[in-house]
Amino acid sequence: MPWPPKACWPNFRSRTFHAKARDVRKARDWALLATKADMPKCPLLTGRIPLLLTYHPRAQHPDKDNCLSAAKAYLDGIAEAWAVNDRCFDPRVVFGARVKGGRVVVTIG
Repeated sequence: MPWPPKACWPNFRSRTFHAKARDVRKARDWALLATKADMPKCPLLTGRIPLLLTYHPRAQHPDKDNCLSAAKAYLDGIAEAWAVNDRCFDPRVVFGARVKGGRVVVTIG
């Protein structure tokens, strides 16, 4: 997935609620469509679902707790695609190599 937009990060302050909501909705929809495209490869999920979020930052490593908060829209989109509650997710954040533009790789298990 692409690097989360600025509006998804917890320290972002927007002048208007609508601008932030629009960007968060785009991120959620992106995750929903990406998950649905990969749906045949996903097993039937029950119980706790371990997710590994590998952040490949643009420049410096952000805080892990901020990364988890920024991925909330992505996790909501994934949960909507699988028709599960996002409370079942057991996410873990790790950092990978730096890449141009940054990205987030979500792995099940």
